[in-house]
Amino acid sequence: MIVQALIQAAGSGTRLGLGPKAFVRLGDCTLLERALRLANKVAASTIVAVPRSEIDRANVLIGGTGVTIIPGCSSRSQTTRRLIAEATAPWLLLHDVVHPFVDHDLTERLLCEAQRSGAAAPGLHNSEFLYHRSGALLHSPGDVLIGQKPVVFSREAVLAGYAASPASDANADPSLLDILERGGVRTSFVPGSSTNIKITTEGDLRLAEALIAREAAQCRSETA
Repeated sequence: MIVQALIQAAGSGTRLGLGPKAFVRLGDCTLLERALRLANKVAASTIVAVPRSEIDRANVLIGGTGVTIIPGCSSRSQTTRRLIAEATAPWLLLHDVVHPFVDHDLTERLLCEAQRSGAAAPGLHNSEFLYHRSGALLHSPGDVLIGQKPVVFSREAVLAGYAASPASDANADPSLLDILERGGVRTSFVPGSSTNIKITTEGDLRLAEALIAREAAQCRSETA
């Protein structure tokens, strides 16, 4: 498979309160550097979308051969569409810097499943009862999947999905999986991980730092 990685790194980080999330440090590097490390293991090249005001900063941090940095848009779905418009490879891996604990094993499983089905994403079964705001029970534990990142998919399928989407989508925030389905491909799920967390709030960052500290402690014990 010829794979191109697309990295969403254009978030402003308003809820986290530490500036653009791409440049928040976790352990020995920023979230952006951590995402690029993952991309470099599986992709021939990478396209990264960052806030327009941060392009120079991103170039200093990760610029180089095989990395293209572009300005993101005002919404996640618009940024995704711009990344895909810049892509040229037959297979695309869409990742987001806010998921810092994706490992190489997961990406390999996603690549294998996507090659079989056309698109693949990690999914984690819900472990709690889920309710509507009215109090009505919607799902029991294990009934639904929580989608995670990254997503691997055919460029041909996603372009077909965009072509089949209504013009109103330009002002909406459709799911990438919905776009792929419009292009004739239903995404398959591989088992996700409870540690594949999404960093949105300060509490999420504290949890991520605790996971990094645990990783470091395990490494020290293994080399002792």
